[in-house]
Amino acid sequence: MNDATKITRITRNTRLRSRWVYSFLGLTLGLMGAFASTSTSNAAESAVSVGQVDVWTLDFKPGPLRLYVDPIDGKHYHYFTYRVTNRTAKDRMFAPRAELFTDKGEILRSGDGVPSEVSRRLLGLLAQPLMENENQIIGDLRQGKENARDGIVIWKATDLDSNEMTIFVTGLSNAFERVKHPLTQEDVVLRKTLRLDYVTPGNMADSVRVAAQPARPEETDRGNQFHAKIANGIWIWR
Repeated sequence: MNDATKITRITRNTRLRSRWVYSFLGLTLGLMGAFASTSTSNAAESAVSVGQVDVWTLDFKPGPLRLYVDPIDGKHYHYFTYRVTNRTAKDRMFAPRAELFTDKGEILRSGDGVPSEVSRRLLGLLAQPLMENENQIIGDLRQGKENARDGIVIWKATDLDSNEMTIFVTGLSNAFERVKHPLTQEDVVLRKTLRLDYVTPGNMADSVRVAAQPARPEETDRGNQFHAKIANGIWIWR
C-alpha cells in the first residue's frame, strides 16, 4: 500500500469518526444520554410509535452555510438559509429548531449570543424581503408551493478552525419513535430529524465569502440518504 492510499484511508476514517461523534454529542445533549438509531427514509415513515396517525413530512430545500462578519461588532456568525414547502394534505404548524455541530466538538444552538441587530443587518445584506428569522417563521405553513417560506438560522461562531460542520434540523416532521433509555429503561421519544453535513476548504476565517460545501454521506450512510435532491442529507432518529 503506497503512502497516498494510506493517507486517503486515514482521512476517510477520521471523517467517519467525526460524524459519529456529532450524532453522539447531540443526542447526549438533547436526550440526556439516550441513543439514536439512523434509518432509511422509508423506515423513518413507518417506524413511528404504535397508534400515531396522520404522519407528515415537509419538503425542505437547504441553502448555503456561510460565515458572516458583522461590520459593527466585528464578530463572526454562521448562517444558513432554506426554503420549506408544505405538500401534505393539510396546513401544518411549523416550529423548526436547528443545532450546529463542529468537528471541534462544539454544539451551537441557533440564536444564542446573536443580537437582534445582527440578525436585521444580515437580512438587509441578503436583500430578500420575504426571508424570516427563526422566530418570525414559527406559525402555520399553508399547503402548496405558492405558500413556501424562506428562512434563515444564525449561530455565533466561536471557533474558526473547524472545517467540518453538521446541522441537525427538527420540526420538519411529526414522526416519532418511543424507545427505552439504555440505562434507566425509561421511555424516550426520538423525533425524525434531518442531518446535513458540510465541509469548508481551508480556514473558515479566510473563507468568509465562500459557502461551506455540502459533503456527501460516507459509504456507511448512503443507505440512509435523504433523497437525491439533498446529497448531504439523511434522516436520523434523535
